[in-house]
Amino acid sequence: MKYKVTLNGRTYEVEVEAGKAMLLSEYEAAAPAAAPAAAPAAAAAPVAAAPAAVSNGAGDAVTAPMPGTILKVNVSVGQTVKAGTVLCVLEAMKMENEIMAPVDGVVTAVPVAKGASVSTGDLLVGMNGAAAAAPVAAAPVAAPAAAPAAAPAAPAAPAAVAAGEAVNAPMPGTILKVNVTQGQAVKAGTVLVVLEAMKMENEIMAPKDGTVAQVVTSKGASVNTGDVLVVLN
Repeated sequence: MKYKVTLNGRTYEVEVEAGKAMLLSEYEAAAPAAAPAAAPAAAAAPVAAAPAAVSNGAGDAVTAPMPGTILKVNVSVGQTVKAGTVLCVLEAMKMENEIMAPVDGVVTAVPVAKGASVSTGDLLVGMNGAAAAAPVAAAPVAAPAAAPAAAPAAPAAPAAVAAGEAVNAPMPGTILKVNVTQGQAVKAGTVLVVLEAMKMENEIMAPKDGTVAQVVTSKGASVNTGDVLVVLN
């Protein structure tokens, strides 16, 4: 019978027959195969953090539409006001600008006082107003094919302006009132016209004593910054 015997790192093949052992071969013992290394565990996928909720501050901030000086403060904290209520009066560009409440609500803060100088965007009055529901967008309707538009008519030539000192629109808006007529004598500070701009009524005043040479604008007219409203002699 044949046997394999491993001793001290070597393997011997031996044949035993009739009580006698015969060495058949001798060689290095094979090293035991190493157990395969376990595959590294897959790294857990990072869990994306939920985005932080962003809170919107409640209330309506009534801010200065232009730099100027506060002439009057007509409300106090806790007062209930209606949309259109004059909250304060801001003097800017030699005009008294009435700053009105944009919505019904309650005054929560009045950080300005009479005589204070403010810059564009400064908070004048804080309010808690009813939030308006966002309108639901209607499904778009396919527009019918439009007929080719006719060529626009040439713009009318602007009216000739009389010689004298021009009183111009300080900002774009709509003329609400015209208080003077051609030939009328006025004093410095006389309200010539009332211009509605940025939801405010702006009184446009005569810069000096004089006579109205021409009234260029009219009630309901839309004007741009720099348009001539009245000419004085």
